[in-house]
Formats: sequence, structure tokens, C-alpha cells
Amino acid sequence: MKFGWHKATFFILYLLSFLLLWEWIRPINQVTETSYLHLFVAFAGLSLLFYFFEVDWRISGAIKILFIAVTLQSLYFNTSILEVGTWLPETVLSLWEGLILTVQQDWNAVSNIYRSFLFFVLLWLGTYLLHYWISVRKQLFLFYVFTVIYVALLDTFSPYNGNAAVIRIILIGFLLMGLLTFQRILDQERLKQSMNQYQKWMIPLVAMVIFSSAVAYAAPKADPIWPDPVPYIQSFSDGAGSGPGGVNRLGYGVDDTALGGSFVGDDTKVFDVVTNDAQYWRIETKDLYTGKGWENARTPTGEGAEFSVGEQIPLSLSRISEESDSVTATFDINLKYSHIVYPYNPILLEEGDADRFVLDAANEKITSYNGNERAELSEYEWTFREPDYSLTALRETTGLGDFEGTGELDQFLQLPEELPQRVRDLAVEITESEDNWYDKATAVESYFSQNGFVYDQEDIPVPGSREDYVDQFLFESQRGYCDNFSTSMVVLLRAADIPARWVKGYTEGELTGQSDGQNEYEVTNNNAHSWVEVFFPSIGWVPFEPTVGFTNNVSVNYDIDTESDTETEEAAEEEEQESPETPEPMEEEDPTLGTGSDEQGFTFGQSWEDIKAFVSENKLAFLVAGLILALAAFVLYRIRFRWLPRVLILYYGIKKDDQIFTKAYLSLLKQLDRYGLKRDETQTLSAYAREVDRFFSTKEMSKLTAQYERIVYRQDKKEPQWRDMRELWENLIKRTTG
Repeated sequence: MKFGWHKATFFILYLLSFLLLWEWIRPINQVTETSYLHLFVAFAGLSLLFYFFEVDWRISGAIKILFIAVTLQSLYFNTSILEVGTWLPETVLSLWEGLILTVQQDWNAVSNIYRSFLFFVLLWLGTYLLHYWISVRKQLFLFYVFTVIYVALLDTFSPYNGNAAVIRIILIGFLLMGLLTFQRILDQERLKQSMNQYQKWMIPLVAMVIFSSAVAYAAPKADPIWPDPVPYIQSFSDGAGSGPGGVNRLGYGVDDTALGGSFVGDDTKVFDVVTNDAQYWRIETKDLYTGKGWENARTPTGEGAEFSVGEQIPLSLSRISEESDSVTATFDINLKYSHIVYPYNPILLEEGDADRFVLDAANEKITSYNGNERAELSEYEWTFREPDYSLTALRETTGLGDFEGTGELDQFLQLPEELPQRVRDLAVEITESEDNWYDKATAVESYFSQNGFVYDQEDIPVPGSREDYVDQFLFESQRGYCDNFSTSMVVLLRAADIPARWVKGYTEGELTGQSDGQNEYEVTNNNAHSWVEVFFPSIGWVPFEPTVGFTNNVSVNYDIDTESDTETEEAAEEEEQESPETPEPMEEEDPTLGTGSDEQGFTFGQSWEDIKAFVSENKLAFLVAGLILALAAFVLYRIRFRWLPRVLILYYGIKKDDQIFTKAYLSLLKQLDRYGLKRDETQTLSAYAREVDRFFSTKEMSKLTAQYERIVYRQDKKEPQWRDMRELWENLIKRTTG
């Protein structure tokens, strides 16, 4: 009965651990494209059965390898399993190529065969760890905790519903840890395993789990007393949306209803573009300012005017100079969306693997479709005319012209009724000395850089429930990023009766090289940006850039005579400035980095930035390397009783102090304990030495112990005894490596 109850208990432990492992596999088909999960579940169950029945590792390993091979053949080949010469070489080649691609960090290029093989290997390792934790350590708490965390994260951040899974995990985990605790007590107390012992333990355990679960289910649930941390965490992964008090992450996002708060950078590449010169890349506009953020007066539906590749785009932003050259921009998309970015004054889309494109009139966002499904393009090419406006026409605008009284532009003059009066007064103060819309707009645009406003990404306040976002920025903080500057300019222009709207997209990015006479730019999430468009009745929408440290690519044709040629030339130079590289925020110099550089242009600040960029670009490799090192350290720690004796032999071989024998003897006691020869607290050294000698069939431990007791209790000299005893000590400690 002792053997029977013992094996039965361990079978229950292996069964419960299998059910716990199953909870890791269940969500995979919902959060990934993995299918045939029953095969992976069967492999995990088969592996645990082999460990339970203590099947020889050579036999179990061969069966597992055969199972994996048969599964891969059935999933990815249409040939018979007996046609080994057909599918086996291709499988081996696919695994080899996958290994090379893994080393090269080209994760997306590996085959499904390789992915499935890695999953089998992972399950193999996982079942071994479960076997080790159950049969040797008799502890499974860490795996249980990680299972709860794993399911909770998937339930929070993926479509997987983990409500039932959490209940199953709690029940299985409590039973599993209760049984393991019982096994540890039996081992420590050396109690007889009998039916009576199991009944005394198992009946209260099962009753407690059932009762506590029932009470937890039926009891009333108190409301949470802590704020929900999920929105804060999601702000780091959901794009550029913002929330009150949150920390945002740079990148394009669709929710701009609550602007404000700090953000962190994100250098994830969005696309590469090859074009002739730096451009701002447009995505959408918003026209309804709420006092907290932006919405659209008309709800975007994704429906509107359609066009295809090679057809004229149904969008006219502005009338530009006929002499403006027609140029192209070729996009290579890395971070795919179903919308496409486009330049100012686009003419037509030359390339793009989609059936049709839809321009939503509510926000001027272009979405790509294949049939009725949204399509994520990997590359496309635009033909467009670069922005080039007549200064004469711009300065001739002093009112709505033909739009007067039509109401067509009312949505671009909208302001909330509760907008503080001091914002309206400031708009009048900035623009009252100018007599045309263009000069008024440039006055507002330059107001921020001339009045000490600071570009910053950290410690940016969020307006309270009764505060206005623009009012807070203009009169209190005077520090912020593009959203603060662009929104404030739109509001000030509307307060001055000039129609304007808010625009989102990307800046030009970083110049990375040249190809066939054109420039290559890399655009990342850090280049996500917002700016302003002002409507001039005779021209259309003209972009302006109010953010301190940024300059757009607008070109103004100075076709107007002024009182001073010198003033005209200076103004032209100021207006025609372009930024070939991504404008950087104005930051205070770090005195700890120094300002000097050596002859090669080396600076500590740049070196630090290079290091951070290198780490960021290779963070996946660092993560993999860290996991490998952690696994290697864990394995080395687990088998330390095998290699540590040789380290101790080398260590004590060079030691010269008087107490070397005493220290070596104590190290030997610890090594014997690690090996499994544990000494009871009430056991004398002499009795323990005899037990060790019986185990190894020697008399070495007794001799060493007798010498140790003479040194400790009689205060004999140490060094001569170590010379005499060293060979015995080394022989004995080497035995513990087996």
C-alpha cells in the first residue's frame, strides 16, 4: 500500500501540473495564428507520462523526436510518412535555415516548420522543469505565480478571456501546492505513507479549496479602492493616444480627445521614403476643439471618394505655383497601417498593392482596401507637387472673400464657449498690428519662439476639469511639445477670425543616404507630429509650423516689391529655410558631458547617444542573450555540486593562511550537504563521518574529522595537518562530483 499510495499521489501531481501547463497553451490559437494545438497538448502529456513512469531517457527521447517528426510531416507535407527521402531533407534544410535566420535576428523570415519545432522544444523543456519541480524540489509555487501573471496579461491586453482560466488555475494550484507540501512534510518527518495519512491531509485540503472557492464566488464584491493601472500601462503600447495624467508614447494614434501629459520616445521605424527633399507627411485633420483636445465635427466613417492606382486623387489642398516641379516619393513601410501617408499637393498614386483607396471627407484620411477588407500596404509611390505659394496672393487675403456668409468655413472658426477671455485677448494683441491674414498667421507662428516658450517632453501638465488646454499652456506652463504649440496656434487664429485646423502626420525623418540623386529618409514613431493649416480663400490650405525647434518645408515665392530689398532678401531667407534632418528639441546642455570635442569630432554626449541607439536597435538580441545567460547560470547553479569541488581544490591549493584546514573542512561539509548527504542537527561530527564513510566505502571522512576535532578542541598547529590531510580531503571532495 505504501508504494501504491506514493505512486498514486505522484500521478495526481503530474496530472495537475499537466492541467496547469495546458493553461499556457489554451490562449495561443486566439492571440496567434497557431493551429492544431491538440498535437502540442498531446506531446506535453506524453512527455510527463514518460517522466512519471521513469522511462529511460534514450527511449523517451527517441519517441519524442519521432513524434515531432511525424507531426511536422503531417502538418506541412502532402506526401506519405513513408516517403522519407521526400520530406525529411526539406525539413532538415528548413530547420537549418531557421537557425541561421535566428542568429541573424530575422525573426519574421523563419518558416512555420521551424516555429513549430521550436514550440515542441519549448514544451519539452517545460515538461522537464515540471518533472524536476515535482519529483525533486517538490515545490511549484513559482510556476503557479507565472501562470497567473501570464493569463492575467493575456486577458488584459489581448482578445483572450481569462475569467474561466483564472478559476481553473486557482483550484488546480491550491490542490497542487497542498499535495506538494504534504509530500515535503512526509519526507522531512520520515512519516509512514498510508491511507490514513492521506485521508487526514487530503479531505481537509479538498474541503478547504471547495469551501473557499464557493465563498469567494458567492460573497459580495467590494469596489476597487486603487485606480486601474491598465490604462497607464497601455499608454506605453497603444500608440500616441493621451490620457489625463498618463505617460504617452510617441507614435501615431487616433484618440486626441484628452491632450496633455508627458511622453516617452519610441524609435520604432515606421517607414523609409526616397524623395527629392524633406517633406511633411500628412495623415488626417481634426477641426473640433473641445477645450481638452480634438475631435471631428463630422464623424469619420471610412467612406468617401474613391480612387485607384494611376487615377487622379480627389483631393485639392491648395493652389500652388504652376512652376512647381512634379516629384515622386517612394515608401517602404515597416510599421503597417491600413491608412497611407501622403505629401502635400498629391497628384496620383503610382504604385500600391490595393484594389481601391477611400478618402474620408470628414478628416481627409486615406484608407486602402482589397475588396471590402482594409489592406496594409508594404510599399507605395506618390507623385506630387512641392508646396510653393505666392506671397502676393497670401498677403492679399484680408477676409473670407467669396466664402463670406456661406457658413462653409464655420467649423474652422469654432471655439468652445467656455474658452477663457484672456486667450481671445491675446489673439487680438498678437495680430492687431498686421493688416492681412498671412502676416497675422506668421505673427502667431513666431509668438512662441519670441516669448520664451520651451519645447519639452517631460513633466507636461494635464488640464483639470475646469481648465482649458490652450489657456494652461499659454499662461501657466509655457512648456510642451507639438500638440501644445499647434493646438494653441489654431485656437489663437480662430480667435482672430482666421479659419484654421489641426493636422497630424510625420515630420521628414532622418536623412540616411542618397539613391539615384534622391534623398533617403527614415521616419520613426519619434517623428509623429502635429501642425497647423490656415485657409486662404484664393489659395486653399497652407501649412504653418509653430513648434519651437521645427521648420516645415513650405516655400514662399517672393513675388512682391517691398520698401527695402535687403529686408526682402532677409525675409526670403527666413521663409525658405528647410530642415534636411529631423529637428531636435531645444535642450539645455548637460555640463557633465562637456562641450569640447577631439580632432575626430568625438563627444561624450554623442557616444552615449550612439550606445543608447545601439542598445535600442539590438534590444531583442540583448533580451535573448540575457535569457540564455540566465538559463546558463541557472543550470550551472543546479549542477554546482559537480564543478564546485574542482574550484575548491584550486582555491585551497593556493591558500597559505594558518586556518586553511579548518576552512577546507567546513567547505567539505557544505559540499557533502549539496551532494545529498545531509547531517542532522543532533548528529555529532564523528557519527556523521562514519555515515559518509559507509556511503563512499572509505575511512577518509573519519580521519579528516578526527584531525578537525584535535585542531578545534586541542588547539593543535594547523599547517602541518593540512599538508598531511590535503590528499584525503581532495580524494573525498572529488567523490561528490559523481
